[in-house]
Amino acid sequence: MGEFQSANAGLGYLIVYGSQIFRMDMVMAAIVILAMISLVIYLAIQAVETRLARGGNGH
Repeated sequence: MGEFQSANAGLGYLIVYGSQIFRMDMVMAAIVILAMISLVIYLAIQAVETRLARGGNGH
């Protein structure tokens, strides 16, 4: 959230800047990139959680 407020580079900045200059293609591209990064992080956390749950029951 801080990147949306005060950054001068990065995906948050790109979204804010693109909306200010009415470049919806730029905004949507940044949102799609953020969504892909979020999906990868979510899947990685899910894989770690599954591995820990399977091996963490002490048997």
